[in-house]
Amino acid sequence: MAFLPADILERLRRARELGRLPHAMLITGSPGSGRARLALQIAAMVNDTTAEKAAMHPDIHRLEPGSKSRRILVEPFKEFCLPFFSTSFQAGAVKTGIVLDADRLHLNAANAFLKTLEEPPANTLFILVTSNPGLLPVTIVSRCAHFPLRTAAMPALDGAAAVVAAATGQLLAAPPQSRLGAGLLLARRLQSLLRETRETVEAEVSAAFKQEKKRLGDTAEEDWIKTEEGRLKALTEARVLATRQHLAGIVAERAADVLRARHGVTALQFPALAAESGRLAALLDDASLLRILDGAARLRLFLERNVKEDIALEAGCLALARS
Repeated sequence: MAFLPADILERLRRARELGRLPHAMLITGSPGSGRARLALQIAAMVNDTTAEKAAMHPDIHRLEPGSKSRRILVEPFKEFCLPFFSTSFQAGAVKTGIVLDADRLHLNAANAFLKTLEEPPANTLFILVTSNPGLLPVTIVSRCAHFPLRTAAMPALDGAAAVVAAATGQLLAAPPQSRLGAGLLLARRLQSLLRETRETVEAEVSAAFKQEKKRLGDTAEEDWIKTEEGRLKALTEARVLATRQHLAGIVAERAADVLRARHGVTALQFPALAAESGRLAALLDDASLLRILDGAARLRLFLERNVKEDIALEAGCLALARS
């Protein structure tokens, strides 16, 4: 479940009042979602200042990739950590460290960070910010309070999202005898879109790698090339997985919009489809829609299992159609 920035800030305010503020947080969200701004607002909130003043606060520190390879290397990371093991500049301050693009942590820096999280300094808060949490070591993620971020703006219903929303609408509108066929159609749409996504991401990542390798020239060491190839492969998988999760979410939200329409809710997730949601709401009762939402949850469950993606999509969409 994703949260609005205001919801995250309110939860952390209450946690702070109860003395339950986490020592490490992970803020995730798509580019442009305001992750870095939220991290600064959190740092400001725990230090009783404003976001504008937080950037210059002596107990709030920021780290981001700065090497030629755009990685966070171990030496800059160790230097970043030094203030957290010393006395605060301001009495009562929560020493706060913001790590932007945390997925860019070099392996050695990640290992050093893990040791810090295992025995965190007193009165400190680390905020990791990334759009690719799948690239972070599980051992680091497990030690952070995770806050997926969403914006107040309604998602744009275009491109792949529009295709999936339309196919989901066809499934919802299909009579019982045609629903399995509509489920297979939805699976085919998802399979095709994800293949296109993978091809696009692989092309982008390959081009970026070749450009960086060309820029470094003879200074590009063999170990760097090998490490970077592995990282970019993981990045490709993470981006494809994020798209897959997003499209599966479109299926669930499309059905949820119909349920909202049945109960007179006007603030729909996809307002452009409000008229169609109203028509579907007249065809389906609450029990049917709740079963369909349960089917959408099973689709996500199938996708999380270690099975071939095409098989998981087909099985999940057929389960959804049978709901």
